[in-house]
Amino acid sequence: MMGGSVPKGALASLMARLSEPLPSSAFPTGSATLRLSLAFALGLTAFFAIRAPAQAAEPDPWFGRDKVMHLTVSFALAGTSYAAAAGCTRRTSIRILSGAGIALSAGIAKELYDQYGGMGFSWRDLTWDAVGTATGTLVAWLVDRYLF
Repeated sequence: MMGGSVPKGALASLMARLSEPLPSSAFPTGSATLRLSLAFALGLTAFFAIRAPAQAAEPDPWFGRDKVMHLTVSFALAGTSYAAAAGCTRRTSIRILSGAGIALSAGIAKELYDQYGGMGFSWRDLTWDAVGTATGTLVAWLVDRYLF
């Protein structure tokens, strides 16, 4: 094997494994957890729709546009960091700590930058960073567990 080449058999077996359907027990469709998650998502969507006109009065609304950025960036950082750690270690705990640690560190660094840059520290921004971090780490762990 020359520097970094992948054996033909390994690639074929990976493609075969990825094309296999997941077992029905991997994601139980009738479970109470799934129904609760769907109800929560629908409730949150309705809350956003009802609350949207009242946002203009608050200087730092809980559901402002910047909160979506905090959630999204933290989600992406946590998932990417988990995946990077997966290339370095087989221990799930280290993967989770790497994903969560890097994403939360970036969120805290951003808030400290805002504090000393004149915009002010926002606990609400940090809360959305934590939600994005937890969600991104969970999704990365689920993908790792059920697909790899």
